Amino acid sequence: MFKENGVSREYTTEAEWLEDIFYKSNSQATLINSKTALKTFDLFCQKKLGIENPDEEKLAVEFRKKNNLKAGCGLRKYPAFSAFVNEIFDKIHREARKEVVEQYREWFEQPKPDVQSICTSIQKWIRFCIHDHEDVRISTNKTWKAKKPSSVRQYFSILKDYLRKCEGIRLTLEDVKDYIKFPKHLKQLREPTSLEIIKKIMAHADPARRALYYVLLTSGMRLGEGLSLKKTSFNIDVRPIQVHLRAQDTKTGEARDTYISEECWEKIAPFYEATKDGEHIFHNYGDKYKAVVIEDKYFGRLRDKIAKKYGDKAPCDEYPEGTGILKHYEDSIRHVVQIHAFRAWFMTKASMKHGSDYAHALAGHHGYLDQYIRIPEKQKSKMYLELEKDLIIESSRVHSEQFHQVEIAEMQEKILKLEAMSERKAELSRRSKLSKELTKKQFDHFFRKEFERKL
Repeated sequence: MFKENGVSREYTTEAEWLEDIFYKSNSQATLINSKTALKTFDLFCQKKLGIENPDEEKLAVEFRKKNNLKAGCGLRKYPAFSAFVNEIFDKIHREARKEVVEQYREWFEQPKPDVQSICTSIQKWIRFCIHDHEDVRISTNKTWKAKKPSSVRQYFSILKDYLRKCEGIRLTLEDVKDYIKFPKHLKQLREPTSLEIIKKIMAHADPARRALYYVLLTSGMRLGEGLSLKKTSFNIDVRPIQVHLRAQDTKTGEARDTYISEECWEKIAPFYEATKDGEHIFHNYGDKYKAVVIEDKYFGRLRDKIAKKYGDKAPCDEYPEGTGILKHYEDSIRHVVQIHAFRAWFMTKASMKHGSDYAHALAGHHGYLDQYIRIPEKQKSKMYLELEKDLIIESSRVHSEQFHQVEIAEMQEKILKLEAMSERKAELSRRSKLSKELTKKQFDHFFRKEFERKL
């Protein structure tokens, strides 16, 4: 709460602001991203004010003395040391931000608000974000790396919202247009993940992860949605097997139904049977966001393991983008092969088979005018059965009762069509023969009558 001319003014606190962001987005990732945006601004403020980092050697001596540890013992194995160091740095960052924001408020609360000075300072923060800074420490053993233009735009939107709601400093769209420039975002063409690479991943993953990857590849779920699955999510009495995603488990906050293939069910079934009611099938961490982070890290280790076996190279002078499973997108730290690309693999297959509207409906995306496109559930499942053959990964053919019945039905339908065609041809042939016989009799009768008349 602030006082201006004796009148109290109340603003949202940072904690309340972050809480509102979480409840609006229902996403731990969005919350983390908001904290990261503020952290980038804090680091900029520290550099802008010329505040030096504390000597970590002195901090280590202080920590050892406080906890009665020997002088030579390493501190990396002590989480408490990292927490101790982070607390000190957080205090420095909070003080730096407070000083800079107070200057912003002073500019803003003048009789004629000096918005240009505020925007000029923020423009310097944007320049700070898009360059490497070896002297800026972001963790115990990491320094500042340049951020992507798309990330900088996202961070700016978050900072603008924070300044408005928590500090009472309002920047209009006209202000941003007049005084702030963003680096151009260059979009790289996304590459497809080949079936050969997917098979390598399946061959080296442990059984539980293999089952999870099958879910992502054959249903179009996001990683967080796949990790939220419980036994009650599956309807195994229908074919194809239907999977229900609750609204609180999806990124968009909208419930939806999708399907998995028979090949996928063969991998999941043992884990489904072993899971107790109410438990998650693919993790027991309680926190879904933590499970996502753990799975991301596991996939990174799995990728490195496969690369080592097949001799794939990480980006270097000889191979700027890397090779094989370690290939990166140009001028990016992002791998071409990543766990989040499984969803894109499914959407590509579904779009090629039934069009983008169907693919978006199963994957939980909003397409153009999708409120007018409402595929009946029965038709949606039938379309998935047609798609399922394109989603086969490891088997040359899925030996399942479902496919057997489909093939029998198709053969019976073909036989009936052939029999109908044969009967039609026989009927046409009979009619043609009868017509010829009648024509001949009529012709003979005509000439006989004519001959008798002349006589």
